[in-house]
Parts: sequence; structure tokens; C-alpha cells
Amino acid sequence: MSESLRPPFALEGIDHILLVVHGMQESLQFYRDVLGCRIESELPEFSMVQLRAGSALIDLVDVETNAGKWALPEVPGGRNLDHVCIAISGCDEQELRDHLAAHGAQIVEEGLHGGARGRSLSIYVRDPSGNAIELKGPPPALHAPFTSPPDPLHKNRQ
Repeated sequence: MSESLRPPFALEGIDHILLVVHGMQESLQFYRDVLGCRIESELPEFSMVQLRAGSALIDLVDVETNAGKWALPEVPGGRNLDHVCIAISGCDEQELRDHLAAHGAQIVEEGLHGGARGRSLSIYVRDPSGNAIELKGPPPALHAPFTSPPDPLHKNRQ
């Protein structure tokens, strides 16, 4: 790419994503209690709540309300997002699994996948509206020996 065709800006990361949800209270409970997000702001005129997720935001729009109908997909049942990947800090894997189970967040897929920070364990759950959420830990430390598990489990996200 020639210098004249390069954008006059640098990419710095994801600012926010917007998810269509069906029921704000159930969604807030999942994002706050299960994932640890906190409310950043509320925009009731759009039936929207912005949640802080590390350095990024997750915007939720409740399409069950009149104020949120603007976010309905053009095609009934249509979507334009497969999943959201949230980078999480290193933690004890069993504690993570126990935490998800305690909140009724069933793991629907898991495996060793590549990502912005490298190859690491990805665990997929669904929020109360059916949105797929990938929780992705950091890759093993570069100085530590890395042994790849057998072929990653690759179940269909239903």
C-alpha cells in the first residue's frame, strides 16, 4: 500500500460493540454478575445501557421496548454479529468453570484458538438473549513451556 493510501490514523483497539438483547434486566444480571462489567451510562431514550468491559464498552439495546425497536435486525431473526470475544485476565481454569456453572452460564464451546493476544483457551457461553460470548484468556507465558492440548473441542454453538 502506498503511503498516500494509508489512513491518517492508527488503530488502537475495539471501542465498543452493540448487542441486541431481549430483556434488559436479565441481560444486565448476566453482564454484571457473570462477566463483571459495570454500568458506564444509561440512555433510556434508546433503551440502551453502556457497560464497561475493561478498556472497551458493551452497549445493550433492549428491542422488547418501543424505545429499542430501532435496533431490530432488518430481517426477522437476522443478525450481523456471530460472537463477542472478551479478553480476560489469567485465572484458575477450574475457578472460571465453577463461576460460570454457579451462574447457570453453560459452556457451549471451548478450544484453543488464536486471537489478538495469541493462541489460548477460549470458552463460549450465551447471554440470556442468545448472544455468543467468547471468554479468552491470555496465552501461556512466552518463557514457560507451552504444550498444546489434544485437538480443541469444537462443538456447535447453538
